[in-house]
Amino acid sequence: LQPLVENLLIPSGYEIKIVGHSLGAGCATILAIILRSFLPTLQANESEGKERLKVWAFASPPVLDLDSARACESFVTTVVNNVDIIPRANISPLVVTTRLLRTVNKRLKEKNLDMSNFKSSIAFLNKLREGKDGEMLMAADEIMAELDSSLARVELRDSDHLYVPGKAVVLYDLWELEEKKESQREETSDSEELNIPTAEDAIISDGTCDVLRYIELDGRMFDDHMAPAYRSSIAAILSKRKIEIEEQANIV
Repeated sequence: LQPLVENLLIPSGYEIKIVGHSLGAGCATILAIILRSFLPTLQANESEGKERLKVWAFASPPVLDLDSARACESFVTTVVNNVDIIPRANISPLVVTTRLLRTVNKRLKEKNLDMSNFKSSIAFLNKLREGKDGEMLMAADEIMAELDSSLARVELRDSDHLYVPGKAVVLYDLWELEEKKESQREETSDSEELNIPTAEDAIISDGTCDVLRYIELDGRMFDDHMAPAYRSSIAAILSKRKIEIEEQANIV
């Protein structure tokens, strides 16, 4: 690709955009870094003030160390859909999640629900039968406190920890709409289910964002990785933003 970029695209004044999903997103970032290192003209200069090469990385796995991930914020944008597990597929999120699960296991033992014997196994199964109407094993504030503690104990600048590259646009769902969406999923086929948006809003951060530093053990963590799920979530957010802009314009 280097001769093509150097001898055709750059002299012709093209802006280059590299787009990838999943493994392709990680490869897109690495390719962009290599091209920029060999062809300095692709880097932004003071007179133009803009990048000639940009990467849109959808569902990228963590592929760079902390400094490298932050260094490419000017030309790489990573998009993460809700609880997609692939952008969290690294040692750091696994360590944080393991610490949290140890706390849960400790609480199970305290309440004789750890399935260490026949009696506790029956008690555990009965607990599961309570469903959403049963008493929570841990209160929400206890869970958040333990999560914050686990995050604080894992160093960002560990040489074994990798991060998604550049700016991170994290799409997330609104809990108050979850019950409605769950009923929609039950009424649709498996192939159509991926077209139900799993996200209604977004934040802009980077690979060190807290929500990317642990694994949310959710049944959708693989579905959210699929390209149709990304398309539906992005479309839902853009539609929401369009309506908000139109409403503001009408007020003015």
